[in-house]
Amino acid sequence: MHLRALTTNDELPLSVLLDSTFGGPDMYRFAQALRDEQAMAMERVACDETGAMIGYVCCARMVAPEDWWVLSILAVSPSHHKRGMGRELVVRGMDCARREGAKAVIVIGDARYFSRVGFSKLAASHLETTMMPEHTLLYPIAPGTGMAHETLIYPDAYAHLSEDDLV
Repeated sequence: MHLRALTTNDELPLSVLLDSTFGGPDMYRFAQALRDEQAMAMERVACDETGAMIGYVCCARMVAPEDWWVLSILAVSPSHHKRGMGRELVVRGMDCARREGAKAVIVIGDARYFSRVGFSKLAASHLETTMMPEHTLLYPIAPGTGMAHETLIYPDAYAHLSEDDLV
């Protein structure tokens, strides 16, 4: 798997990947909304040996706390499920977040899955959020971010997602 930054030439394959992974255009529209809002912090695509797009990971900047990111979309082509690619995308995405200066990364998702790559429900236990607190996990990067008392404010694009989109 080769991981690289998203380019403008990737829009059609990204749309196909997200539509096939999530069963419709909502996630592609969500990514577009994050870009339109200028909230996108990082977008990476995974390609196979032929150059075909087989995965995607993106993070957006949180409105608050500043310098925190949120893992917004993780997609693996259905033909590549159960091969560890999702885990690898998250690990490499968190490495990118660390290099780019994010102090912490939030995810709304399955605690069993995301805890295997360093996200923690306990580390998020003092965060205030109205968006699915029972599924909110934290990947602390900077000292003091684990167990922090912060109020989470997500980019506006999150207001259009349903709980089914998030978990």
